[in-house]
Amino acid sequence: MEFKGRTTFFLLLLIVNILRGQEKSLHVSGIVYDEHDQPVSFASVTLKRLSDDKLITGTTVDENGHFKLGSLTDKNLRLQISLIGYKDYHKDIRLNNSDLDLGIVKLQPDALLLGEVTVTAKKDLITHKMDRLVLNVSGNAAFAGKSSFDLFHMAPGVFVNNGNIAINGVWGTRIMINGRPLNLSGEELNNYLQNLKADDVEAIEVIAHPPAEYEAEGAGGMINIVLKKHTDEGLNGALSADYNLGLGKYPSYLPSAKLNFRTGKLGMAVGYSYGRRKTFQEVEQNRIFLEEGNYTSINNTINRSRNHGINFSTTYDIDQRQYIALDYNGQYGHVYKSNQSYTNIYYPQMERNTYSAGLFPSSANTDYTNIGLNYKLTTDSLGSSLTFLSDYTSRWRDATTESNSQIFDAENNVISDTLFNFNSPSRAKIFTANLQYEKKWKEGWTFTIGSKLAATDIDNANSYDIFHQEAYEYNVKRFNYHYRERIFAGFAGLSGNILHTDIKVGIRGENSTIDGKITGDGQDTVLNRNYFNFFPSLFLRRMLGQTDQHLLSFSYSRRITRPSYVELNPYRYFIDNYSVQTGNPLLNPQFTNAFEIGYQWKKKYYLAFSYSRTKDVINQVIENGINDTLMTILRKNTGRSNVYRVNISAPITITKWWTSNNSLQLMRTTSQAPEFDLMKYSFLLQTLHELSLPHDFGVNINCFYTPNLLQGNIITDRIAGLDVGVQKRFFDKKLLAKVAVSDIFYTNKFKATSYYDGTALHLWQKEQTRILSISAVYNFSLGKDFKLKNLHKSNIDEQKRL
Repeated sequence: MEFKGRTTFFLLLLIVNILRGQEKSLHVSGIVYDEHDQPVSFASVTLKRLSDDKLITGTTVDENGHFKLGSLTDKNLRLQISLIGYKDYHKDIRLNNSDLDLGIVKLQPDALLLGEVTVTAKKDLITHKMDRLVLNVSGNAAFAGKSSFDLFHMAPGVFVNNGNIAINGVWGTRIMINGRPLNLSGEELNNYLQNLKADDVEAIEVIAHPPAEYEAEGAGGMINIVLKKHTDEGLNGALSADYNLGLGKYPSYLPSAKLNFRTGKLGMAVGYSYGRRKTFQEVEQNRIFLEEGNYTSINNTINRSRNHGINFSTTYDIDQRQYIALDYNGQYGHVYKSNQSYTNIYYPQMERNTYSAGLFPSSANTDYTNIGLNYKLTTDSLGSSLTFLSDYTSRWRDATTESNSQIFDAENNVISDTLFNFNSPSRAKIFTANLQYEKKWKEGWTFTIGSKLAATDIDNANSYDIFHQEAYEYNVKRFNYHYRERIFAGFAGLSGNILHTDIKVGIRGENSTIDGKITGDGQDTVLNRNYFNFFPSLFLRRMLGQTDQHLLSFSYSRRITRPSYVELNPYRYFIDNYSVQTGNPLLNPQFTNAFEIGYQWKKKYYLAFSYSRTKDVINQVIENGINDTLMTILRKNTGRSNVYRVNISAPITITKWWTSNNSLQLMRTTSQAPEFDLMKYSFLLQTLHELSLPHDFGVNINCFYTPNLLQGNIITDRIAGLDVGVQKRFFDKKLLAKVAVSDIFYTNKFKATSYYDGTALHLWQKEQTRILSISAVYNFSLGKDFKLKNLHKSNIDEQKRL
């Protein structure tokens, strides 16, 4: 009750201050279009007093052509809208006692200027929209040659560590490409993002609190990578190759190629990537039993993987108002892990000591296919549209793990030995369909309504092959797991301006029906669930003063995080004789309510205060009894979590050739469950420096530091990293070569303590993070201008949970 009271008072106080306007201040707004009825970006808008031509206020239109000038007290004004390559627009206006909406203003091209100059409009590096933060990549030479992972480092609030991505300290971020799901996970996802270069990216959109038109799934928000629209009729593309060498360890190869082609109304794109990696991981564990027993374990793992990726898409422009598209994405991979494990258990009485040594290798083959259909109809000149998306995904995975170990007593006599294989082939089929209509009015209001269906079927066949009496017994202890899920969703949203305040409000409803069945090996269990939930969202933004140099914003959203399909599978994977990883079919979804107040100054500097509360938190926990030598790693609904956070981001231009982006997060995190009660203060500092040097050389330096992180029942020690890269362009800037070293001082290591039911487990983990990278990208283009459609997806939520 105390929490609800504080939140209600806080929310009411904020809304009252946002909506409280000066009665005599007025606003002028409008939308700027070009001669083709398309929104114009970054035109200059000014208002001058008609009597003496004195400048009163000014702004620039946003990427959708909208502008608004506020807090006006003069009645007779002159409006001017300017953009290089177009004739200036002038209009004398008179304000009475109400705001003035000019509707659509069309700019006419200046033929003389267009014939003489080349126009390059430079966007702000970072743009804060009402429901997302945008990192504008296109046109910034400092981004050249970087991968998408590198770009994530640039976005305030985004933290990338060892391939994991978080927004504002919340893990589980989902990735989209042009609003479509990136149909990959794990190492395949890492390969794709490493091969997707900044030269192909228009912008990175960081959506910490997704609005109603997006799936309610995921507390970690979304990152949408907006690709450039290719403008070459005929043929264009790129060839790239990356060579990564873990210093003192193993190499990796990442070549790729892509082609785009268009003729008339037909456009096609095809891409191929290959990844061959070899990495290592070393993990040490230590914990204390009762009776002064001491457990120490060391695991050394070498990972080898090969992955082939194929992408194909085709679009057809039916007419100027509608198009249809079909795309295919296939990923075919093989992973092999060799794991050597050594465990010692010591007691004061030496005769009780034991020692274990074993090999625990695993392998998996994966075939992943996605076919998508995309149709869009533009229904009027304002951009109202009807969109239909549908996807079919098939994923087949054949995995096997082996356990081959021996346990010795204090005198080095064999106490026991084990030899068995665990087989877990699986097949997943997912169908999704999404229908959405968006209606726009010239006054700037937009109404969105839509629905979505997601149907998922997964089958797992699990069995053991046990070596007994000099021979294998196959398909022993066999059990099957079938999972069926149906999600029906409907959503509606409205955005516009009221009382001088931008507002976006939405509501989403989702009904989930789940049927799970486990059969065989005495585990016969049936799980049936049916639940319906509402997910509201609210975004407010208001200018403080006469210009948009000061902006105050507020956001709220409710989210759900469903367990992944793998986490629900009741498999048991033995890491060593004393460590087992298992799924949990009894997992429930977790729910998060998140609030944020933000202040933006000069369109660059941002300060935000946020609070999120999550119940039924799904966390990876490590269970071990005080006298139990077996450690079980699994996902559980552990209780609740509260996170208070202050975010500060500040881009700084040190010189004309030296710029930096800096962000600081201050955090207070609590994690509570019947088995543990933890609280931690922390911070995360990120700083990125870009140096543009003569002769097309560039240097980038990226650094981060955090003293600790709290997640679930695990508290980490400090984590830090320093990366340095040098790049240069050749052959009229078509070829870009880059050399970089990541984690130079080898500080990006994982040291943590897991607390559970009165015991503490200490962990040390080291991976291949110090890497020398050599990369090259060659871009080519043959032909005239054209535009390749950006394709969207309907199954971002379901793809991520695979």
